[in-house]
Amino acid sequence: MPLSTNWEVVGGGDKGGILVREGQDLKSPQCDDRLSTGAIIEELELIGERLHFKVISGTGPQEGWVSLKVAGKAIVEAKAKDYGGPGDSAGPVEVNEELKTKVAAQAEELKKKDMLNQSAFKYKVLGGPLEAPKFRIICFHNAGGAESIYSAPATVVAKWIKANKAVEMIAIDYPGRDKLKDDKFFSDTKELAQWCLAVCYDKLDLPYVVWGHSVGTWVAFEFLMLARQIGLPMPKAAFLNAFVAPHWPVEKRPWKRSKGQKAEAVKEILKSWDPVHTGGAGKVVFDEPEWTKTWEPMMRADFQLYDEYEFTHAGAPKFEFPIHNWQMENAKNETPEMGQMWKEWTTGEFDHQIMKDAGHLTAFYMADYKKAYFEKMLPLLKQYSGVE
Repeated sequence: MPLSTNWEVVGGGDKGGILVREGQDLKSPQCDDRLSTGAIIEELELIGERLHFKVISGTGPQEGWVSLKVAGKAIVEAKAKDYGGPGDSAGPVEVNEELKTKVAAQAEELKKKDMLNQSAFKYKVLGGPLEAPKFRIICFHNAGGAESIYSAPATVVAKWIKANKAVEMIAIDYPGRDKLKDDKFFSDTKELAQWCLAVCYDKLDLPYVVWGHSVGTWVAFEFLMLARQIGLPMPKAAFLNAFVAPHWPVEKRPWKRSKGQKAEAVKEILKSWDPVHTGGAGKVVFDEPEWTKTWEPMMRADFQLYDEYEFTHAGAPKFEFPIHNWQMENAKNETPEMGQMWKEWTTGEFDHQIMKDAGHLTAFYMADYKKAYFEKMLPLLKQYSGVE
C-alpha cells in the first residue's frame, strides 16, 4: 500500500500561523508570511527537528522549512496517509461479529427513539411503511443539504413512488437539521455512516439502491463498507454522483480545507462549489442572523466530513453491483478523472456520464436541471426495482 507522510500544522493559532524559513538553518531568512494553522503539508525532507515541506492545503509560503516543536510543544504533527485503492477482485468478507453486535445495539436504541421517522420524515409522506414493499431507495445528501433534495413531491421519482405503492424512499437527514436540528452534528464520515446504517438497519431486507450526492457519496460508501462487514445485503446498484472516489489522494483534492478558517473564508469555500447557486437563490444562507446561527455551524461540521476524511480501505474487495457516477458539467471541484476513479470499486457495470450545464448544487436547486436529473434516474430505478 503506497504511503505518503503528511503533516498538519497544529500550532500558531494565536499568531496567525507558524514561522517559516527559507532554509534548514535557524538563521536562514524568514518568509514574509506565516504558514496557516490547520494547513496540511507534504514532507520533502526531515533533518532532525527541521522539516522541509510543500503545501497541500492552507495558506502561507508554498515551500520552506519549519521546526517540529517550539519550547518543547509540537507545532506540526505527522499524518500518515494511505492512498491504496481496492483489491484486484471482488470476494467474500468475513463478518465482524463484534462490530455487528455494536451496530445492532445502536439500531435498537435508535428504533426506540423512532429515529427512522425523525430522520427520514418523508418516509411516511411518500407512503411508507407499505404493506408489501418490493424495493427501497436510500438517499444521502450533500454538505449543507437535507433529505428534501430527494423527497420533494413534484419530481417524477416521487410521483412514481406514490403511484406504484411498491417502492419506499428513505431519504436520511443527518443530525443538526429539520426535526433533528437540536441534535449534535456529525463531523466524522465513518461515524455518520454507522449512524445511518443503524437508522436503516431493518430496511435492508429488500432489494435496494443507494443514491448519494457530493459528500453523500462518501457517506454511502462507508455505509456499504460497514454493511458488508457485518453481513448485511448489498444493493442492486449505487448512484454515487457529483464527487470523487474516496481513495483520491488528499494532496490532489481541489477544494480548500475549512478547519480553523474564519467565517469569511468558510463563505468563500462554500461559494467555490457552485457560484451560480450561491450567487443566486442560495445566497440567502449568508444573510444574518441565520448565517451565524444556522448555516455556519452546519457548514463547518459538514465540510469536515470530507476535509478530515481518511480512507482506510486499501486492498478491500471490490463490489459486484453496478456503480453510476454522474458529474455536473459546471461543477467547479469535479473533473472526469475524479469521477472515473469510482470504476475501480466494482467488477460490475460502471456508468460515468456528464450532466450537461448542471452545477454541483443547481443540479438539485434549479428546476430545469433537477427535472433532467430525476428524469434520468427514473428509468434506472424502474430497471433495478422491476416496478413500472
